[in-house]
Amino acid sequence: MCDRSAYTFFKCSGIFAFLAMLLATPLVGQETETTVTTRQLWLDYNQKWGLSNRMAIGGSGGIKTISTDQWNRFYLKPEFVYSVPKFMLKQLKYKEALLGGVELYYNQNHDGVDVVEFTPFQAYSLTWPNRKRLDIRHYVKLKERFQFDTKDWNNSFGLKLSYELSFTFKFQGRVWEFGKGLYLPVALKFYWNLIDAAVFNNVFRITPGIGYKFNEEWKAAFLVGYNRTRNGADQQFKTNDIIFRLRIYHTAKSKKK
Repeated sequence: MCDRSAYTFFKCSGIFAFLAMLLATPLVGQETETTVTTRQLWLDYNQKWGLSNRMAIGGSGGIKTISTDQWNRFYLKPEFVYSVPKFMLKQLKYKEALLGGVELYYNQNHDGVDVVEFTPFQAYSLTWPNRKRLDIRHYVKLKERFQFDTKDWNNSFGLKLSYELSFTFKFQGRVWEFGKGLYLPVALKFYWNLIDAAVFNNVFRITPGIGYKFNEEWKAAFLVGYNRTRNGADQQFKTNDIIFRLRIYHTAKSKKK
């Protein structure tokens, strides 16, 4: 049964990727002297351990790379999650959480100096509505970015605020029995670079995709997205990034005593 489910997920992912690449191709011709279009591949693994009904630890790790082989970006993002209890409007179906952690990046530049980034962050998450077939998540995040080049260890500081609005459409019920386990994630993310860092100052991102939930612990998603970036503090140099992203999720349930 698991093999059949996996086959269905990856078959749908292949069709989605093919259609997305066809739609993305015309964007290549829109390059200008100050705007470059790139194709990037992102892979990440996301882990979560439930400590109690309210607390969890976890994070993600992965790699981002570009088709022209100019750079690779490795990262690790451990985090702590506290689920806020419902004090008001207890009959509404929603979830709140406070998050904190640190993001660690190693930017490997093949044509320049490598950059190490240490980024503490604080975040707030509200999932509402949170229903059987649809949930909508609002995610606000503040990051303090400390970047160091590996040649002279010069440093720079950046401050970034972001807001992400994500929709997850889930196939549930008798009508959608044929697609049980499938879900369609769509996310829009907006960035405000309050203080520009030396590299990777994102502006806007949209990532639609398709996912499959294998069981209560494992799920995966394939997404194709568009990302608008300013690579450096120079606002005249921008990139349009076409992103192909594979995400693996594992949730380890807390053991009841």
